[in-house]
This record gives sequence, C-alpha cells and structure tokens, in this order.
Amino acid sequence: MILLCSNGLTSQELLREAKKYGKAAGKAALVVTADPEYKEKNYHVPRGIKELEFLGLSVDIFDFDTQPAGQLPAYDVVVLMGGNPYYLLHSIREHHGEAALRAVAEKGLLIGWSAGALVLGPTIALIDLYHPQLNFLHLTDLSGLGFTEVQVMPHCNKEDPEKAREYQRETGGKVVFLKDGEGVLLEEAPRKIEPRLGVSVAGVEFLNPLIAASGTFGFGREYSEFYPLSVLGGISCKGTTIKERPGNPPPRVTEAPGGMLNAVGLQNPGVDHFIKEDLPWLSKQGTRIIANVAGNAPEDYCATVEKLNGTSVDMIELNISCPNVKQGGVQFGTTCEGVYGITSEVRKHCKKPLLVKLSPNVTDISEMAVAAESAGADAVSLINTLTGMRIDINTRRPILHNNTGGFSGPALLPIALRMVWQTSQKVKIPIVGLGGISTWQDAVEMLLAGATALQIGTVLFTDPYAPIKIAQGLSRYMDENGIQGLSELTGGVKPW
Repeated sequence: MILLCSNGLTSQELLREAKKYGKAAGKAALVVTADPEYKEKNYHVPRGIKELEFLGLSVDIFDFDTQPAGQLPAYDVVVLMGGNPYYLLHSIREHHGEAALRAVAEKGLLIGWSAGALVLGPTIALIDLYHPQLNFLHLTDLSGLGFTEVQVMPHCNKEDPEKAREYQRETGGKVVFLKDGEGVLLEEAPRKIEPRLGVSVAGVEFLNPLIAASGTFGFGREYSEFYPLSVLGGISCKGTTIKERPGNPPPRVTEAPGGMLNAVGLQNPGVDHFIKEDLPWLSKQGTRIIANVAGNAPEDYCATVEKLNGTSVDMIELNISCPNVKQGGVQFGTTCEGVYGITSEVRKHCKKPLLVKLSPNVTDISEMAVAAESAGADAVSLINTLTGMRIDINTRRPILHNNTGGFSGPALLPIALRMVWQTSQKVKIPIVGLGGISTWQDAVEMLLAGATALQIGTVLFTDPYAPIKIAQGLSRYMDENGIQGLSELTGGVKPW
C-alpha cells in the first residue's frame, strides 16, 4: 500500500489510515536521504518519529547513502520524508533502491510526503516550476519512480497553484493538489484523504477544532511525551508578557467541586524568551500556534504583539482578564469601554489575526464581544475562568494565597454554553468556545451553541489524551448523523 501526503501524518485522518495498514507493534524506517545537508538534523525528523511511534511502531533512521537498500523490505512501514526531491530521486537510483521500495509497498506500507510523494509518482518536473534551485545535481531525467501515475502538488496552500494549473494544461496530466494534512491512498483506485474535522477561524486553517487552552498546556513540551502535537488543531500558549513574571506565591492551585481554582499569576519567561527558546521548537510540531498575550497597561500588550508580528505565530489571543494598573486595577475586560479600548489599541500594532479572550465576570458578555468586534477583533474566545474562592476551615484562611482565583473545569460548561449562544446572536466574527469541555458530547454542544473552534483546558490535567478522544468521538458523531463538515454544527441549536 502507498500513501502520499503533503507534510507527514499531520491529521487525525492520515494517522487513522496509516494505522490500518501499518502492522501493530511493527518496525518503521524513516528515510532521511532527501535532505543532503542536514540528514538527521532535519527538524522534521523528531516529529516524524513521534508520529510513527504514536502508531505503535518502533522507528529506525535510514539513509540510502550509507545503508544497503536491501534492508528496507524487513520493515513494515517505510517513510520517504520531505526535503530535496532531486537529491532523493538521484540517491534512490544511485543505490538501486527502487526494487526494495516496491517490495515494501507490496507487503506493507510505503509513505511518501512532500519530496517523497513527488518521487514516487511519474515525474518530479512539477517542482522545477517552483524550486529549480534545488536541482544542484543538474539532473536532466526528471522521471519519477513511477510507482503511481498520481501526480501530487504538496503544500498547495503555501505555493502559487496557477503554475501547477498551467502545467496541467500543457501536459494534459492531472495534478492532485494537497494541503498539509491531506493525502492520497493508492488502493484499487486513488482515494483522497481530507481532514473532515478541519475548521477556519479568521482565515487560519485548523486541521481539527481542538486547541489546547492557554495556561493548561505550557508550551507543549511536556504533552509531546504523550503524543505528536500535530494531532491537535492548535496550541494556545501559556500567557506571555513583555517581561518575565514569577507569578503569585503558593499555594496557587486547589481542587474544587466540579473543577479547580488557580491563581498562578501569569508566571512566564517573557516574550523574548518565548521567541528565542520555545517558538522555534513549537514551529516544528505541525500544529497551529496561538500566542496568548497579557499585560497591565496598553503599551505592554502593544509592545509584546509587535515583537510577535514577525514570527511564525499563526494568531494572537488577547487575554484581557488582566488588571489595568492605569485604571486602578480594574480588568480590561469588565466594561465595554475597556474591551474596546485595549482591542482597538492592540489592533493598530497587530499584524496577525487577533482573537480576544473574554471574561465571564461581567454583566453581559455578548456586549463585550460586540465591543471587541467593533474595535477590530477577528474572533473572540469565551469563556475565561470565573472568579472563585475556597477556605480552609481549620486555619480560616483562603486556600489560595491570592485569596481568590479562576475557577475552571466541567462545572463551567452550562455557563459557557449559555454565554457562547448569547454571543453568537450578536457578532458575525467566529467564536472559539471554551469552558468545561471534557467529552465529545460537550464539544458537540459547544459547536451547536455557536462555536467554530474549541479550546480544551482543565480536563488535560486528568486526561492528557482528552483531545484525541474528543476528536474520535466527533468523527463518529459525524458518520452516524451524515455530517460532512463541522460548520454544519456551528450555531445549529434549535431554541424553544
């Protein structure tokens, strides 16, 4: 079996198809030959290993330039990864690897992504229209291995498709345009695989609607020990400020009925550290990155956002549940004027899509959303935590050193649903719904209430695999109800 894809197994659907044909507890070879300069240092390698290990496979690195091609048929799965298609094609031919790869395709699973997908097809001439500088070997025979007549154009969402369309017209051949997260499975007839859970928020495409909520996922490193982060739609990173913040003194987290209270106090290493140390790693994980920005004065927000403008961050999430020190400590997000003021000010400086995270500790959150929309927000996320408190009856002191904290967890769901529904009646911009989502049923409710995408938070502390379970449940629900896309669910509630 052969699977062609654009950027590795970066969607739930591609992982599911690969799992069907990859032998359980089998062996996989990840071919790094396509990048002659970096080889094992190729930043795609760690993610590729994670994706294969997630399928239950043990993984070896393989290089046609240094290892006998005859070793490959011993593997159940072989992955030709991205890089330089000219070099990969040359190296396979030079070391007589065609027969070994064909044997893998006949008895196991052969995956080609990006350069690998091009090489397995009839020709790599298409890439000559886009990146001829990669042909430093000056190859004149651009015929592919010919394992399939399917000609793919990987990363079509990042390249100018008109060149490929002109190529189709001139050659009479058909090109299959593949976005990242898509693929073609070569069964009896080629079958295109698309991420049916995909959603779009303010022009940003997410392969599925499940985003790890800010403050619950750090910068993703710890959770990457459980699964490849590419199974998530995105990550809203830990709240980031212009300078490093130590956070509040402990105790600052405690359990509560139906959830938890926290008063961490936005502990974070500061935006410069995030850009230098965390973002480079995050950018290699195959998922969307949302930078959650906080501050105590408008200039703090604006300065932080300006530093993020030129980075690989996909979206900015504005945390306006912060005390405005210039207004006596009143939170930015508790009045329409405050929401409008901070959003409009940041909008002047922000070149990324702007998502404003709304506080539920207000009289009418839908009016806050209207204020954010009118000030230039591209989307809103709601709800943030509710202010709560617990008391130690023996010491008579609040359990949290901060006295109060933000309450999150399953008990918030009914409140969050009501607020998302009310807000959806008043704004035209997308809503990212969060607050108490723990199961796929919760996720369906939130979509029906009016959300386009979802953030998953507190449940991650008790079940790190919750987003994967929720995605699987959503897929089953779609199958059982004949739903083609999640947009069919958004706002689909039928009030009495």
